[in-house]
Amino acid sequence: MKKRKGKGRTQRKNRKKGKMMEITNTDERAVNADRISELPEHILHHILCLLRWPADLARTSILSKKWKVIWESFTSFDFDQRHFQCVNAADKWDHLQPLPVEKQSSIFKQAFESLGFVELPLIHKFILSVESTLGTRLDQLPSIQKFRLHVVFSVHLLAPFMNHWISVATDKNVNELDIHAKVDGKFYALPELVFASRTITSLKLYGCEVGDSTAIKLQNLRELSMKAMRINENIVHNFVQACPLIEDMRLINCYGLKFLHVSSLPKLNKFEVHERSSLRSVKLEAPNLETFWFHGKKSSRCKLILAGCGNLKNLTLKHSHMADKSFHELISHFPLLEKLFLLECRTLHRITILSDKLKTLSLVRCHKLKEANIDAPNLLSFEYTGAELPFSSMNASRLQEVKLHLKSQKQKSVQKFIEGFDGKGFKLFLASKQGVNIYEELRGLHLSYFGAYKIQLTKSARMVENLLNSHLRDFHPKTLILKTSLTSDLLVFIQEKILNKEKTPPSCCKYYSKKCWRHYLEGAKMSLFPDASSAEYPNTILELKWSEAAPLPGYRDMKDIDE
Repeated sequence: MKKRKGKGRTQRKNRKKGKMMEITNTDERAVNADRISELPEHILHHILCLLRWPADLARTSILSKKWKVIWESFTSFDFDQRHFQCVNAADKWDHLQPLPVEKQSSIFKQAFESLGFVELPLIHKFILSVESTLGTRLDQLPSIQKFRLHVVFSVHLLAPFMNHWISVATDKNVNELDIHAKVDGKFYALPELVFASRTITSLKLYGCEVGDSTAIKLQNLRELSMKAMRINENIVHNFVQACPLIEDMRLINCYGLKFLHVSSLPKLNKFEVHERSSLRSVKLEAPNLETFWFHGKKSSRCKLILAGCGNLKNLTLKHSHMADKSFHELISHFPLLEKLFLLECRTLHRITILSDKLKTLSLVRCHKLKEANIDAPNLLSFEYTGAELPFSSMNASRLQEVKLHLKSQKQKSVQKFIEGFDGKGFKLFLASKQGVNIYEELRGLHLSYFGAYKIQLTKSARMVENLLNSHLRDFHPKTLILKTSLTSDLLVFIQEKILNKEKTPPSCCKYYSKKCWRHYLEGAKMSLFPDASSAEYPNTILELKWSEAAPLPGYRDMKDIDE
């Protein structure tokens, strides 16, 4: 009979020292506990990108030798002035000290003392933070992957420093440059050397100034985003002509543009326009374009000409003055369309959508829509937000998910629409501010009116659990009604999360100041009622009692219906 080893212990030989060494299971767990550090370097760099606070980034360098190497090789820089706006921000950054004189930049020496920073401590600390980081880390890096600078106040005072920092990043062959300069009435003028960079592949600008005569030579640019800027047709034309590799182009809330015409970009894959001024027309000739977003103002009468975009797959439109005829003419050019999202298209009255490629369709707050005919046999997901259901016919035999946000007095039409999914494996999630109803059986369904509500039909049991979790978190409803079999996974979920709460108090949020709904639920009373029409699916009713200390829930989704 073999002798059993001591519990929790194993023996290994240390041949180097010729001795026997005991390692407990606890030691083994300790050795294997830090699995994050064993991840590939590029994944660890991505983890660092998710840490916004500079101090948090710097602390990772003391975790271990491995993390020190990762920190030293990290080539992304993110400087956000908003971190210096919080209460007691100046005190929080008191540890920052100027660099030794030999490491101070020339602009730091020339401008720092002259700006009177005794009266501007937050600006003082922000400059020290950027200068210190660049001064201690840049020398050892051959290049920079990303440089992000987010400035929200005193841009006019910081402009000389910003010019210097951006120039340093450009000299280090930066790939992604993101400059956010929020100002009132004035725009930050970028150093012209930015537009001559051969290494920049992504350029994101907010509140910056680009002149008509600026020489643009960004030969490797693939992503361009301009937000809250004054631009015109010449500036757009200069970018298009000088940057033939652009794949993603976004113009968000820009001033001064009246006619937008883009062609000669053979690799253009995504184009997004959010209208700020009176844009009169958008004309795109991009045979490889797959995604187009247009968000117009309420007064917009912009004409969309997309006949040269026959490979479009994703279309999002927010256009208050698009008529039925214009809509039908527009989508007739997109035989490969897979995703269509219509938001607040307030002049659409009667539409017909015929497509065997369409997989996702959303119609949100198109309030004057009275008739919609949908023939999309491969449609998988459908969403509608409005007052009443306008659907005259719907052929969508492969549907997996339906979302409805309704405020309707015509319950019969809603019930008739839902009954069309009976026998197809759908589960119904019906929710208002006060209550939630979940049906795993649609036969014999009877809806009662209780104000604005949302409906979701899905074939996924896990999706139902996620919806319930989300609704309990956001609304703290008073009642929960289930029509489900006694062996349903949903009842197991209810038992574990709600009914067993007193036996097993929640420990899920002990490290977070904002707690989940389980911490505010004081109790639940359950009643079971048989259903004569379906004995296998009895009605289960739970009355939920919430703590008075619970934060007021937000009615975001319900408000969306009324807008």
